[in-house]
Amino acid sequence: MFTRLRSKLRYLVHGRRIDDDVARELDFHRDMLVEDEERLGRTHEAAMLNARRRMGNTTLMVESAREAWIVAWFDALVRDVRYALRSFARYPAFTSVALLTLALGIGANAAIFRLVDTVLLRALPVRHPEHLVALRANASYWFFEQLRDRNTVFTDVIGVRTLVSATLTSDNQPLGATKTELVTGNYFDVLGVTPVLGRPLMKTDDVVGAPPVAVIGYGLWQRAFGGSPSVLGRTIRVSDGAIGGNTSGFEPAPPAASRSVEPVLTIVGVAPPEFFGETVGSIIDVWTPISMQPVLTSGRAWLTRRTASWVNIMGRLKPGMTIETARTPMSDLWLQIRAESGASTLSAEQRRAFYARLQQLLDPGEKGFGQLRRRFSQPLLVLMTVVTLVLLIACLNVANLLLARAAARRQEIAMRLSLGASRGRLIRQLLTEGLLLAGAGGLLGLGLSIVGEQLLMRMVSDEANRITLPLAPDWRILAFTAGVSIASGLVFGLVPARRGTRDQLQETLKGFSRGAIGSRGRGAKALVSIQIAISLVLLIACGLFVRTLVNLESEPVGYDRTNLILAHMDPVTAGYKGDDLGRRVLDLSHRLAALPRVKSVTFSENGLFSDTESGTQVYPDGFKPATDDDRDARFDQAGPGYFTGTGIPIVLGRDFSERDAAGAPPVTVINETMAKFYFPNQNPIGRHIRVEDPTKRVLEIVGVAHDAQDHDLRDKPVRRFYVSYLQPIDGITTVNFEIRTDGPPGSVFESIRQETQHFDPKLPIQSLKPAQALIDDSIATERIVAQLATLFGVLALLLAAIGLYGVMSYSVARRTGEIGVRMALGASQRSVASMILSEIVVLVTIGSALGAAGALGLGRFVETLMFGLAPRDPLTLAAAIAVLLIVALVAGYLPARRAARIDPIAALRTE
Repeated sequence: MFTRLRSKLRYLVHGRRIDDDVARELDFHRDMLVEDEERLGRTHEAAMLNARRRMGNTTLMVESAREAWIVAWFDALVRDVRYALRSFARYPAFTSVALLTLALGIGANAAIFRLVDTVLLRALPVRHPEHLVALRANASYWFFEQLRDRNTVFTDVIGVRTLVSATLTSDNQPLGATKTELVTGNYFDVLGVTPVLGRPLMKTDDVVGAPPVAVIGYGLWQRAFGGSPSVLGRTIRVSDGAIGGNTSGFEPAPPAASRSVEPVLTIVGVAPPEFFGETVGSIIDVWTPISMQPVLTSGRAWLTRRTASWVNIMGRLKPGMTIETARTPMSDLWLQIRAESGASTLSAEQRRAFYARLQQLLDPGEKGFGQLRRRFSQPLLVLMTVVTLVLLIACLNVANLLLARAAARRQEIAMRLSLGASRGRLIRQLLTEGLLLAGAGGLLGLGLSIVGEQLLMRMVSDEANRITLPLAPDWRILAFTAGVSIASGLVFGLVPARRGTRDQLQETLKGFSRGAIGSRGRGAKALVSIQIAISLVLLIACGLFVRTLVNLESEPVGYDRTNLILAHMDPVTAGYKGDDLGRRVLDLSHRLAALPRVKSVTFSENGLFSDTESGTQVYPDGFKPATDDDRDARFDQAGPGYFTGTGIPIVLGRDFSERDAAGAPPVTVINETMAKFYFPNQNPIGRHIRVEDPTKRVLEIVGVAHDAQDHDLRDKPVRRFYVSYLQPIDGITTVNFEIRTDGPPGSVFESIRQETQHFDPKLPIQSLKPAQALIDDSIATERIVAQLATLFGVLALLLAAIGLYGVMSYSVARRTGEIGVRMALGASQRSVASMILSEIVVLVTIGSALGAAGALGLGRFVETLMFGLAPRDPLTLAAAIAVLLIVALVAGYLPARRAARIDPIAALRTE
């Protein structure tokens, strides 16, 4: 207690001084702390600087090491490449065979892939093509306008139609036949295509009375105008324009007259080079407003004709709208507009069926209108599968070659291993050789693919199809070729590389490794068996396609197709109309019938295999339909003596005559299918049918004709009736003359042209071909598939034969000692040759079993392409196996013959 009291007293006396001392002590420590912090800061900075220096040195060391590794890796790669090139130069036969094999396989794949890419994969070169929707059905221009103005799913809609033929001239210089397209004024705006020169077509251009203008394609600009910017403002003249397709519902313009002055279009823009139009397979040269239709195709009032379905429609979806959500409102609108158009009223059942069909009305428009895709999608996929199998055979062939080469280099590989080379280093060397082969084969294959594409386009684009595709090389083809080449190099390079470096070192250096030899021989023979299996699959596919084509070509058509000519003409363009049209056509038929070597002449509107068809609903006497489809029937409007002239037999009644003209009682001839359906077990002669046309005309049946194929060889006979061309129930727009000659059709072509020119210079002949040529055109797709499948099948068979020959030759060479011992012990040459050939038979048997199993899956894939046979046709399978066995025995004959001639003494001495 005393101590505490003394402390308080001292604080009271000396408190202030004590506070001063404490303050000075605190200041001292604060200064020391600041000095320590400054010293520590300087030390930290120095440490950080030293660390950065050390890190910089480490980074430099790492970068130097990385650069050194890259340099070393590059040097090693250069050495591998040089060594591989010297190795290839030492064995030119091996190199040539390997390169040619790869080039054929890769080239075939690149050529087919380019077609697949262009037709099936590539989107239109327009703005946001994924928002486009194409309508499958054609419509009248009035229908298009209603759809455009009243729909709720599209931001805007375009209408287009391509002219079948149009000849252009500029400054009195012919530009040749081109493709001209009629489009609505918003065409370029909706698609989002900007011209490279000038301006696009606009809505103000697409009105009646506006100055006629056109946008030309980039290709036409280059070849016809030299790419000159002065093309803007120049004019082109269009002649011979015609719209093809279904002629049902078309009528001539009221006061039609022949066009004396060709339409003149002023060029206002040039489309970009990548833009070919909205339809794959048709490169457009000229776009002009659709309001120019009456001028470009004179005599046809299709802009105002509500029943003329000729406009193709495409729309751009509104934001948030999909094609699935657009189906129902578009179907509802379609039915509403149809009802307002004055079309016949649908029953409840018809309405349900029609609505169900309308639900499939919309197609994705990303890749344009789908006619070409629907026609060639499955054939192209089949061909892509075929060429992939060919490439696999090529890879297996080269793998066998590399296996044999690696076995021949066993001493070299063993020596390099004994000198310290690692197994990985040798594998890398062998892989480099494989990839070099693949790269060189890919380059050669790319060059072959360009030639192959041109050949394919010539096969596809015949006169009937006229298909043109933008096949300019792009990154897809280069990437595909590079990918296929690298994959091929890895496939056929890795296995030989691993097998070639797996031998026992000491045994290889002593030259004694029978176990390895036997193992490697089994591997090579396994690859050959796989080649044989794949070849059998391709041969079966080839046989199926060829037999399908033969069946189609030999399919009866119901008339004699030899020495029959079809001449397609356009009387409306010449100014004919009404009853005058029929009379003028009849007069021309008389003049053509008087020509030398002409036996008979008749005519019809749709003709035979002319891609035009007509249909309506009929109401036969006393017939009660089970469904609304039972009233559907096809028809044609035929001239006097039509059935006699074409060779279609009349089963009952009579043919048409010149008495069946305007003012006479309307008559009809029906086919057997229609007679059996509407009048079973009855005589239809004298019965009546009413047709669904504006006049509700009643026709008397005066004849029954034999069923005839006149549109598609695959179709079964349909219900069809014929009316007199001189008593048309639908507006006549075209005429097809069926001309029977007593000799080759080509001998009268020129006289037909001259007589038609003398009759009326304004009457154009749009097509003059033998009936057989038109029938052949109708099966052009089947012919192309059969030809290409045969080509690739033969190629695969050749590659398999080469592979088999190489393996058996190498086997004989390596078994020289064994064969010598056999012959020294008394084996005959025949027994030795039989031993080699029996091995070939075993390989073919194993490969055939595998191939037959694979062909079952392929058959289901191509079933829809078959005609007149089943995909599992036993005759085709047996023929394919027989061909494969014969080719294999031929390929193995030389090795077997060489084995039979081995000298046993020389063989034993070598052993």
